[in-house]
Amino acid sequence: MSRYLSLRHFEMLVSVERCSSMADAARSLLITPSALSHRIREAERRLGVQLYEKQGRNLRPTQAGRILTQTAERILEDIEQSERVAISSSEGIRHVVRLSVAVYAAFHWLPNFLPWFRKTHPGIEIEIETEGAQSPFDALFKGRIDLVISPDSVLPGQLDAVDLFEDELVAVVPLGHALAKRKYVNGNDFLNDPFLTYSLVRQPGYEADRIWTPENVLPPREENIGSVEAICELVKAGFGISILSHWAIHPQFQSGKLVPVRATQDGLGITWRAITKSGSGSDASEAILSKALVDWFHNNPPYGIRA
Repeated sequence: MSRYLSLRHFEMLVSVERCSSMADAARSLLITPSALSHRIREAERRLGVQLYEKQGRNLRPTQAGRILTQTAERILEDIEQSERVAISSSEGIRHVVRLSVAVYAAFHWLPNFLPWFRKTHPGIEIEIETEGAQSPFDALFKGRIDLVISPDSVLPGQLDAVDLFEDELVAVVPLGHALAKRKYVNGNDFLNDPFLTYSLVRQPGYEADRIWTPENVLPPREENIGSVEAICELVKAGFGISILSHWAIHPQFQSGKLVPVRATQDGLGITWRAITKSGSGSDASEAILSKALVDWFHNNPPYGIRA
């Protein structure tokens, strides 16, 4: 079987894609920038195609470069996964599933879930991946994670989802705030404080769709914090208020410094789901984990928001 590129060429493709400069890519590969340039030219010579075009001091992949980089990412992920499974096989582990939770990276439920899952499925090991939290669907497509727990109601194609449990988006205010004793809040109640959010992108099914647009209002000042943990700390300190998942930040409410308030009289319900790539059979490890999560949350339902 003829093969033009070696593993070090695939590692080169991935490093150039993920690093911000040639110098950083070379550093990640533990070689000099000139050695990296030589490796690129060697790969292009072997294939007979150009992989990159100069763009200032950086490189932009050609169509051939993009195709090979996508393949390289899958190959390296498969190798890393196989190595982890091989190492774990001495302990009876046959499969490793990489799990992420979208946006919130909420794992407060995991210490109770893991012992139960290991007892019922001793051949499957769960690895926690946090890098997929902000772009979980991209991470799924690229094979960096196998399953993501997400409340997104609109999914791109080639993904499968099973419902896990019902939750609510709630207003998050500091203890002592004027809204803290309210039974519920509406859009107009967000006009007096900075609104802290982890993304300014309007996602279907969230507060923009269900509070701002129907009431024809917008918070006068929105601040993109980018981190749910940072939002909670800033709300505690009185820098603004937010709308977040009640389940995901439930441990924050237990401290007593943050108060959840129902958003609108009927509440903003969301459904958390286990999402995987389409095409895996019911005996695939990620499908088994999805079913186990359904069973777990059915028997251990999340705390609800106070009415």
